[in-house]
Amino acid sequence: MHLRRDTYLAKVSIFVTVVVVLSLLAAHLSWTEERESSGFILWRDLQTTNHMSKIKIDPKHQWVAQLDWGWSRWLKVWELKGDLTIGEKVLDIGGRKGQGFFVEDIEWVGGRLLMSIIEGYDTLWEWDKQMEEGTFAPKEVPWQEKWLLFDPKTRQIIDLGVNEDLLGAKLFAHPSEDKVLIVKLRGGRISGMHQIKIVSLPLVSPVKPDIAEEFRFPRKQVGEFFSPLEWAPDGRHFWALGTDEHGYLKLFTCGLDGSFRKLTPDDHWLVSGGICDIYGSLPLVIEPTHCMPSIALQGGRGYVALMSSKRHKHTCLGIYSLEKLEKEYVIVGWDIPYPKELKSLGECTLIAVTPYGRLILQEGRFAPYGEKRRVWVWDIQTGTVRPLAQVGWIEKVYGWIGTEWMVVGMRGELFDVEVEYDVGERVTEKRATYEYGLLHVPKG
Repeated sequence: MHLRRDTYLAKVSIFVTVVVVLSLLAAHLSWTEERESSGFILWRDLQTTNHMSKIKIDPKHQWVAQLDWGWSRWLKVWELKGDLTIGEKVLDIGGRKGQGFFVEDIEWVGGRLLMSIIEGYDTLWEWDKQMEEGTFAPKEVPWQEKWLLFDPKTRQIIDLGVNEDLLGAKLFAHPSEDKVLIVKLRGGRISGMHQIKIVSLPLVSPVKPDIAEEFRFPRKQVGEFFSPLEWAPDGRHFWALGTDEHGYLKLFTCGLDGSFRKLTPDDHWLVSGGICDIYGSLPLVIEPTHCMPSIALQGGRGYVALMSSKRHKHTCLGIYSLEKLEKEYVIVGWDIPYPKELKSLGECTLIAVTPYGRLILQEGRFAPYGEKRRVWVWDIQTGTVRPLAQVGWIEKVYGWIGTEWMVVGMRGELFDVEVEYDVGERVTEKRATYEYGLLHVPKG
């Protein structure tokens, strides 16, 4: 009798132990999953195949524009709900057979989406074929560049007509929400004049766009490369990237009166990637060319940029005002000890800079499709590191919603697809997906 009772109690004890262990394991897995996912919002509807998208969010964070950045160049616009998830799709145009046009570039101007299109060809691939054949002759099919203006609230598209200034130009919205800046190069891609135009957009149709201001920056002032970044709060100046006489990347402020000021000191230059090679085999990889190495401070009061110094032989984080470099915080250097707070992370890559001047790091140097890597935020001023989430490899940082939500594009999954070529042969090839979403970066 005692033996039976002992056997029964032993079985009960084992059963209870197993239940407790499984419960604790389930709770741990649930906590881990929640911890990894709580700091990330996946925009599953925006998933693409083979090519990444250009993502633009309107200033009031109500709409998301998605432009295919491959050979199709279709455009979709989605509602962004109050909880920052994706809602209804309100526009889906261009880049498909029978559409008659593809979208070249987009920019939110206030609550309206300005798009430049090539009319006459269905896709960028079709339009570009003749260039691939090595001829600069006119396209066989007549084409023209136009502006369209889309209002997502009314879902109406205004045709602003043909505009030759658009071809190869960069669109850059003004904070007044009724103008756009156009940047073009004159005299070739590299040499010559950088032409700037401020164009006022109509509030109603059929009023056409009007050139409000026009000015130029010679190459001797801003170098071979020139790209606007952010407007200053006064709306009369903007930050821009340019180069010095040696070709080093510098930060400038440019005025609409044609004035300019080089902010980066002569013995510094902005990081443009590959810095890990300078310092040998450091665990920290500083290679932000595909992401966002610089960003305007909260409220647009200043600018944050990664820099390297020839004289001091270090890479640092620079804090700029409109007048000059105000502060710099050293990250790595020749004679500088490796940050102790990063040692436990192992090898990691610098992904982006936040509007508060902190650094976003991702585990490792690279991750294949289908694999996820941990992400941290590093405050170099306080020497603290905080875990954020675990996501696919971040290929692109598009910007920020407020100061705590970073818009990212990541590697997704690999999948097999059967392809039939012109000769009738069917083969199985690997394709890949890209995912998009928001990574939460708390202020504290």
